[in-house]
Amino acid sequence: MRDDQEHQGAFPQLPPIDATSSRAVDLGAKIAMMLMALIVLFIALEAAFVILAPMSLGIVLSLVLGPLAANLERRGLKPFIVAALLTLLTAVSLALIVAGIILPIRDWIARSPDIWYRLRELGALLEAQMAGIERAAEQVGEAIGGGAGGGEVGLRQQADPLTSVLPALKLAPMLIGQFLIFHVTIYFFIATRAEIRDYVLSFCLSRRARWRVARIFRDIERGISHYFATIAVINCGLGLVTAAICWAFGMPNPLVWGGLAAVLNFVPYLGPALMTAILFSVGLITFDPVLTAFLMAMSYVAANLFEGQFLTPSLVGRRLVLNPLLVFCALSFWLWLWGAAGAFLATPILLAGKVVLRHLTPQHVERF
Repeated sequence: MRDDQEHQGAFPQLPPIDATSSRAVDLGAKIAMMLMALIVLFIALEAAFVILAPMSLGIVLSLVLGPLAANLERRGLKPFIVAALLTLLTAVSLALIVAGIILPIRDWIARSPDIWYRLRELGALLEAQMAGIERAAEQVGEAIGGGAGGGEVGLRQQADPLTSVLPALKLAPMLIGQFLIFHVTIYFFIATRAEIRDYVLSFCLSRRARWRVARIFRDIERGISHYFATIAVINCGLGLVTAAICWAFGMPNPLVWGGLAAVLNFVPYLGPALMTAILFSVGLITFDPVLTAFLMAMSYVAANLFEGQFLTPSLVGRRLVLNPLLVFCALSFWLWLWGAAGAFLATPILLAGKVVLRHLTPQHVERF
């Protein structure tokens, strides 16, 4: 008995935890578990990029093609025939984009050492002007690295065909696999989208829940399809304007640059910024005065600003306009996680999330 009392004296009992402290501990544990689950999810998404990125792109494009598929099915075509036709249409469209835009740009990519040389020369000239007129020639020579002869050696070294082919050969199996995953996902999602919808609805216990989930499915498909159809028309118009700008300044292959501008404009912020840099860089090796390249790039910026600030908000509609900060954050996150594929997926993921939240909390989501 005395030993028990001495033992209790050595280790005093802790005061009992009240209900408030217990709830705080439970809340902290739940938050910690949610954070751990998010970290595991992000790691899994990054690890499974090769499979999940083309699969996600296929699902998004299937949602865009959903209304067209439903229209064809109402005309009597079987779902698997509709899926095959739309998958073939997608493959042909991608092939035309590659043949019409990517392959012609390949010649300009081969001239990237010339662009880099001109940029270094321009930077050296600006630095020389800031340093003083008397040191201009010396600054230009040091920055360029030995004059035009050194630049020509660099061009010959970087133009090695074996060096440019080997990376493409290493990436070929992965690209072919992602190409197949992308198109197979489109086919099966379009062919079985009704079964997928019914399967998800089977988990809803009440009629009200089934009605709400069905409306979410419908609005996500309609919203993404309407958004991308409108954006596609706007981007085609911007591409034509860009082609006209390039033609007016005397740029070679104006239709190629217009097509590239239309494709890159699907990525908010990053796409137009990249297109501006491309036009300015290519203009440096095309036009002798630097001012011409600058004016051509700024003309594209003006057209893009008009499209982004006035044309797109008026045509897309208020219910599908996204908060610029949310778009920027989503674009940064998915670009960091999945690269170029993530940049294309950022906007449709935000649209789907906005549709879901609008059905759950309609009074708050319309502000964003």
